[in-house]
Amino acid sequence: AISIYENHTCVYYLLQEVPENEATQRGHVLRFGNSTFAFGNGSLRASLDLDAPGGRLVGDLRISGVPRAPIEGAPMTHDAHEWCPMTGPATGTWHLRAGARLFEGSGSGYLDRNAGLADLESLGVVRWTWARTVLADRLRIAYALFDAEDRCEAAIIDVHEDGRTEAVAAEPVTRPERRNLWGLGWWPVFELRSGKRRMEITVEHRPDDGPFYQRSLVRVSSEVGDGSGFGEVCDSRRIDRGWQRPLVNMCLHRTNGVNSMWLPLFAGPREGRVARLLGVA
Repeated sequence: AISIYENHTCVYYLLQEVPENEATQRGHVLRFGNSTFAFGNGSLRASLDLDAPGGRLVGDLRISGVPRAPIEGAPMTHDAHEWCPMTGPATGTWHLRAGARLFEGSGSGYLDRNAGLADLESLGVVRWTWARTVLADRLRIAYALFDAEDRCEAAIIDVHEDGRTEAVAAEPVTRPERRNLWGLGWWPVFELRSGKRRMEITVEHRPDDGPFYQRSLVRVSSEVGDGSGFGEVCDSRRIDRGWQRPLVNMCLHRTNGVNSMWLPLFAGPREGRVARLLGVA
């Protein structure tokens, strides 16, 4: 999936499925069709060349940062699941073209790894939330997992400019919870504390707000400074329910298969979607 945002709004979206024989891995290089993603030494080099509604998406994405060192302190890896940041404070640049539309810029970059041998519900995780920000001298991350009884396992992670990485177990500070129009629970303010360490996350905008997932632009306050960043909430119990599948099918672009007649309304540049649906663009 590829999402591009401008002024808190998603201006490009593509959820694409490629044939299995077009997805390969050689070392730290992943290839999907004509696109490649090369990871290494705190960096990502992505070269995109995708057949997509609204015009072929082509261009480059680069993330560069100091590689994360081995994590000191509380472990963040479970037997069947691993999540961890891959860099410290990083920069990113992008230059992408979709048909006549150009997307380019630079700013803060971020790269992590999230892999598992089983779904989160099987691991006892029914909800999770996390947020990240770059402070004066470090990348700071809040990470919290909740089980079916709403018990929380959480940590505050610091990745310093030299790559040194610290993780400390943390406790959530109880704050009122809300529900969006789909019934997904979320926190306008979420806070973790561990001794003198603290991370208070305040949601400012919610550009993605669905039945099981929310992505937010956040403001972070901590004992070592304040910053802006990104946050997410996900409820694994609400993923892949029967009523959702026809909606997902409308959004999914298959490069080698039958697509929904409604795909132009959801894929490609935001501009011109209705015209593409009607076949006049």
